[in-house]
Amino acid sequence: MKNKLLKPVILSLLALSLVGCDGKQMGLTDKNAENQIVEADEDMNKENKPAEDNIDKSKLENTEDKKENSDKDKKESEDKNLHTKDGKYVTTLIAKLKGEADDYITSTAYAYKIEDDKLVISGSFDYHEDPDNYEKVEEIKNEEDHKFVINDKTEFQAVGGMAPAQKFTKEDFLKYLEECKDTGLALIIYVEDGIAKTVEISS
Repeated sequence: MKNKLLKPVILSLLALSLVGCDGKQMGLTDKNAENQIVEADEDMNKENKPAEDNIDKSKLENTEDKKENSDKDKKESEDKNLHTKDGKYVTTLIAKLKGEADDYITSTAYAYKIEDDKLVISGSFDYHEDPDNYEKVEEIKNEEDHKFVINDKTEFQAVGGMAPAQKFTKEDFLKYLEECKDTGLALIIYVEDGIAKTVEISS
């Protein structure tokens, strides 16, 4: 009798457990399907997005490379004619020669300006590493922008004979250079520690 009663109960429990398992299985199946759809969408986005990202990244890299090269070229151009070697730089004020030599005159200058912290001279120079050694000379070729670093301690002056040096502000010195541009006077620049310590017109 007991066995007859237990049998329907056991069958009912088995049926319920099977239904539960099917529900769980369906839930898992639905969840897996959703995950697969999401993953497929992500894969599609990855396939499409990198092309755009790569283009933008490539453009950015090219722009940065161009800017870096431009800055490098500009710096090299500025450094090319920036004279910071200690010593004496000598040229002759004969503007009409446009920086070219003439007979016994080996270097000439023809234009002058000040840009920020630099004195800019157009022309050619004779460079003496040892200011007192007139035999050892290095010729600096004719260029439009020979640059010398100046500061508040740079002295601008005119000297000649036994007379005391005549001092100038840098603005007045440029005006005086213009007045002397075809006189054949010497323009001498003394550089110490990379800075033009003295800039003078000498007769």
